[in-house]
Amino acid sequence: MSLTPSPAAPSPTSDQNLPTTPEKPRLTEQEKKNNHIASEQKRRAAIREGFDRLTELVPGLEGQGRSESVVLKKSVDYMREVLQERRELVREVEARGGMVEARLKV
Repeated sequence: MSLTPSPAAPSPTSDQNLPTTPEKPRLTEQEKKNNHIASEQKRRAAIREGFDRLTELVPGLEGQGRSESVVLKKSVDYMREVLQERRELVREVEARGGMVEARLKV
């Protein structure tokens, strides 16, 4: 007695039991190139949007040309100022007997 199924009887794992989905056509080289260009444009737009938001948030950057290196440098300088002011305020509160719950480790 043989344990292999006969060719006439489909096995439970045969492809006949799987739902058929049409195969997607492969992209042409031009379509791949266009997709890549669109992705790169989207990435650049997101970076520009981020720099635009920084120029709105960081004092002294409004109305200036948008040199990315200047925006980054002034943003870092501003963050350092804000963190220093916070450290001074925390010291003052603690010197007066108060407590600051969430203390930043900087």
